[in-house]
This record gives sequence, C-alpha cells and structure tokens, in this order.
Amino acid sequence: MTDTKILSGIDSLYYFCESNQNYDDLYLEVLDQLENQRGKFLKKDIAFENKDLIITINDTPLIFLGVAEGFHWFKDMNDNFKIGFKDKFKNRGLNDIRVQLLAFSIYTIGIKSIIEFINNILLKDYITSYFPITRADLNVFIQSDLSFITKEMFVTRKRKYATISEIGSANTTETIYIGKEPFKLRIYNKTLELKKSSKKDLMNEYFLNNDFNITKPIFNIEFELHRTHLKQFNISTIEDLFLNAENLFKQSMEDMA
Repeated sequence: MTDTKILSGIDSLYYFCESNQNYDDLYLEVLDQLENQRGKFLKKDIAFENKDLIITINDTPLIFLGVAEGFHWFKDMNDNFKIGFKDKFKNRGLNDIRVQLLAFSIYTIGIKSIIEFINNILLKDYITSYFPITRADLNVFIQSDLSFITKEMFVTRKRKYATISEIGSANTTETIYIGKEPFKLRIYNKTLELKKSSKKDLMNEYFLNNDFNITKPIFNIEFELHRTHLKQFNISTIEDLFLNAENLFKQSMEDMA
C-alpha cells in the first residue's frame, strides 16, 4: 500500500451559529421577505413552489427549501450551503441558526473559505463567535480496489460498534456499514457511486486535480461522527475539529479494532 494514492479531508460538516441580540430582527425580516414573495405570486394567481421564493441577507440571495424540524431552510444560489433559521422562543435547547456545507463548496472553494463567508459576511451582524459542531464526516479516498473486503473481516471488541452490514454481490462488496449514530464507519466504492450521482462531474474534476486515475477504482473510507461522540474528545466547535481532525480519524480507526 506504500504506493497507493490517498486523499483525506472532511466530507461533510454541520454546525450551529450562536445568535446575538440582533437575531430577532433577522428572523422577522426572513419571514417578512417570504410573505412578500408569496404575495407577489398570489396577487397574479400564479402557481409557485418553495424554490421560487428567494430572499436576500446581506446582498446574498437564498432559495427557500421549506420548513423542517422547526427551521426555515434555505440554500445559496450556487449550492454551497444550506442554512436554517428558527424562532428563538421555540425549542430553546437548540441554537437559532443551523448550517450544512454542501459538496460543491467543500470540493471547490474549500471548507474554511465558505465558513468564513457564512460567519464573517452573510451572518456577521447576527451571531457571536461561538460555532458548535453537530456532525462531521472524516474520510480518506483511496486509489485502490477494496471490493474484496467483507464484513467478516471486522471483529470489534466494542459491542456498540458491532452492527455490521454490507451491500454487494457474492463476489464483490460495494458498501460496508459498521456501527450506528453517533459513530459510524462506511467503506464504499466511490467510482460505482458516482455513476449514478449528480456530483459525478464535480468529483471527477476533484480527483483529476489531485492526480487520481478516474478510470480505476476509487474507494472511500468515511467516519460519520455526531456531536455526542465528538464531545468525548473535547471537540465542541468547528475550530476544535480543524485542530484535531487528523488525530480523530486515527483514533476512529483504532476504535474499530
């Protein structure tokens, strides 16, 4: 494996932004803009969908996605991120602003750059400097065919990680899942996944830019880590994750042994 090409990073990131005293004004403005957008369609008796409702925050247009888990969800025009806003007086156990970074920003702009835009430009007037993390997926892409791996090859002494399943045929493995929330490992055939993915062109360009051969097998080893698991390692914020991501991945590998 010494000559095997690998590429590591953070594949997904979800975090909260702590709101400040100006947040109530932002939330009311978001609701007002949505109502104004709806009103324009209703006055003309024109049918519309959520995606037709576009608001603006600090000169940044955001497309409405709908309401879920008490949050009004939006995404930016370039599919860089999703962002949710909730009523500060409801579900007080959660922060008011929730962010999910999307693949396009992660694999083009870069995680730190898009976070800087969200925190320091888009939301700069409405948040503090506290950004608690809720989920991170740490991964390593490998230029190698790992389809020979089977679930029988994994034996863990830790009962909480003993849930193991696989997808594939008698001769080849496509995906192996080990564990469950808040700590889960996935090993899967990335090349096969991309054949039916809308991210195919994006990821192929990313691999080519990093000297991967996209005509040969590429597998992904990925740990899905949620807040309750991260807290065990004193990782509570985005900055904590960045400082400890490499060691956390190594520790995750050891935890599966």
